Amino acid sequence: MTTKTWRTAATVLGAGVLLSIAGTANADPARARGAGPLQDLQVATSQPTDGATAQVVARESDGTTIVTLKVQALDHAAAGTMLGAHIHAGSCVAGNGAAAGPHYNAGGTPSPQTEVWLDFTIEANGTARSETTVPFVIPQGGAAALVIHAEPTHQGPPAPGTAGARLACLPVQF
Repeated sequence: MTTKTWRTAATVLGAGVLLSIAGTANADPARARGAGPLQDLQVATSQPTDGATAQVVARESDGTTIVTLKVQALDHAAAGTMLGAHIHAGSCVAGNGAAAGPHYNAGGTPSPQTEVWLDFTIEANGTARSETTVPFVIPQGGAAALVIHAEPTHQGPPAPGTAGARLACLPVQF
């Protein structure tokens, strides 16, 4: 069996586990939830996110939102690589990163206080985890996707909030 076949099998198994976890949490007060295979936004090239699965959960508390991201089946050869991840306003369309639209922004210059930034580092076992708390609540219908980018998020000038090419996307309905 080839490496790609093993990764595909692991992706399908991982997606099933993530979906079953999401499905058993009916009593969970999560504001938004998404789980499953990542949609490839760079279909012509090989990326560390190819074949990976993810889970995003957002919970509200007193005007803040806690967003947790878990990613599995990332390319083990990319261990130590940091990637950017943000909540976007648009939809996930495989092969079309532009469809995800801009970052959800609560108002103001892009920053961790106005947007949801979930940068992560790929672990040796091909997993990653990130969590952030933001001082706002995303309104219903205000965002629809998590996008993983090729670079960590740039914090300052000249372009705060940018993080390189869009690699993968997960639908998350807020």
